[in-house]
Amino acid sequence: MEVINYFANLYKEKKQVALLTWAYSILAVVTIFIAGLCALINQSIGVGMLIIPLVSIIALCMNVVAWSLVRFALDVLATRAKEKQIAEEKAKKAEKKSAKK
Repeated sequence: MEVINYFANLYKEKKQVALLTWAYSILAVVTIFIAGLCALINQSIGVGMLIIPLVSIIALCMNVVAWSLVRFALDVLATRAKEKQIAEEKAKKAEKKSAKK
């Protein structure tokens, strides 16, 4: 349960996700720019450097999917916990009503 609480705190803060997104985006843009400049001098080096932004964009997409799954899981867990709490409260009310009779 500590892992779930940790992810819940990260999700609530939203700072880590934003910083990670910006880091991957900046890395991709800067590397594409540098690869373009290197391609002007030597085409094979410039094309070879394009693997870095490709990996960066793939990592960004994977992180977006992972955080979406974490968000979905937390929403589902929170909904189930609320439903369970409501069901327990209804059961206690029903017990009190039956005890009064």
